[in-house]
Amino acid sequence: TTIKEKHMDKGSIYKAYKVTLEGQRAQVTLDLEVLTSNPTSIPEHINFTEYLDQLVGKLVEINDKIKLVDFLITQEKRDGV
Repeated sequence: TTIKEKHMDKGSIYKAYKVTLEGQRAQVTLDLEVLTSNPTSIPEHINFTEYLDQLVGKLVEINDKIKLVDFLITQEKRDGV
């Protein structure tokens, strides 16, 4: 087995990372859903607006990363690598 065979190619790495990001997005989306559908489940010491802003910020960051990874995957396919 060569060293190259032991390592994943770029496309596979990007796809695996995208799966990780999609899992993170699902987790944050669920947190956001729980927060907005049942705000009484939040401990009193948490600032609702601040926590909402944190979740929305995480979701934006994850979605931006997914868009970039999709672009990289497309580039890899286009370049034939």
